[in-house]
Amino acid sequence: MSPPPLFADSREADRAALADYRVPRYEVPFPVRCAPYGPYAERAALRWAHEHGLDRSPAAAQRLADMQCGLFSCLYCPRADRDGSVLMARWIVWLFLWDDIFDDGPRGRDPAAFQREAAQLDHALTEPPPPPDDPALTLPLARALADLWRAFRARAPDSARRRFPASVRIYLRAMAHEVAHRVAGEVPDLDTYIRLRRTNAATRSSIDMMEALQGVDVPDSLRHGLYGELRACASELWLWSNDTYTVRKDIHYRNPHNLVLVLREARGLELQDAADLAAYMVEQRMREFALTAERLRTLVGLAADPHARAPHAVLGGVRMLEESIGGYFRWQHTTSRYRRSSGFLTP
Repeated sequence: MSPPPLFADSREADRAALADYRVPRYEVPFPVRCAPYGPYAERAALRWAHEHGLDRSPAAAQRLADMQCGLFSCLYCPRADRDGSVLMARWIVWLFLWDDIFDDGPRGRDPAAFQREAAQLDHALTEPPPPPDDPALTLPLARALADLWRAFRARAPDSARRRFPASVRIYLRAMAHEVAHRVAGEVPDLDTYIRLRRTNAATRSSIDMMEALQGVDVPDSLRHGLYGELRACASELWLWSNDTYTVRKDIHYRNPHNLVLVLREARGLELQDAADLAAYMVEQRMREFALTAERLRTLVGLAADPHARAPHAVLGGVRMLEESIGGYFRWQHTTSRYRRSSGFLTP
């Protein structure tokens, strides 16, 4: 006999808890900038999605409308030019639709289906990119990714061309672990969740793109120290806080990869208490990020320190991550994607 669906035993309690659930308030000490290309980027990205057949179901159309990809792009990557804003908006469209298919739908519980489709994405990221009519790309999302990769590769520096495909493949490997958890009907323990969350939401590849579109090119020799930790810290700020916004959706789709649900399971907490604890973790990580950013600003002024060899790149990277945090928190607080309490559709 198969085990009951995840969260089936807490259905009534969850319904009562969600009736009173409130997303914690976050104090973000970083500026919010917004590029002026939001409406243009939105129209261009939605037209691109239509051309690649990504909007041909009611669920996809609803999710595209809810995500406000143009606003996201211009808040998250505010120093990009107009074409860069469009490219980031396309990436957000692609990433959210791909992620939703596996977070919220049956394919996220089918390891064989995931491996088949992930193999097409791997092929889409080859060097050089495959042609638009490549017969190996039968999945619309794979064809769209190949097109996006061609456009990004045409304007990115060599360093970003190397990093972006590798980062997407790291993300896909992490997704395979998520699929295994869903199949087993398990909520991961806290340590597993934290390790997995650094890679299972494509934040590495998003930052790679963000850097390239805003002229930030930190040398490889400085990416495995404080700057690398700053990137990871920014990722956790986006993702841990986002989990407090997506609780309703994740319970609805029985998706266990949510910090609030992990803390509820691990600590035996009520749902709201688990969300408040997650917010406290975000607050502590925000302080760590600020301290690390200040440390990097100090090190670029010390002649004997390696960071002093690339001060403009390091300072640009710090500023970029601060602005992306400010913009991301603004977007997730206002977007329709996380304000929806009904009308969830099958992916």
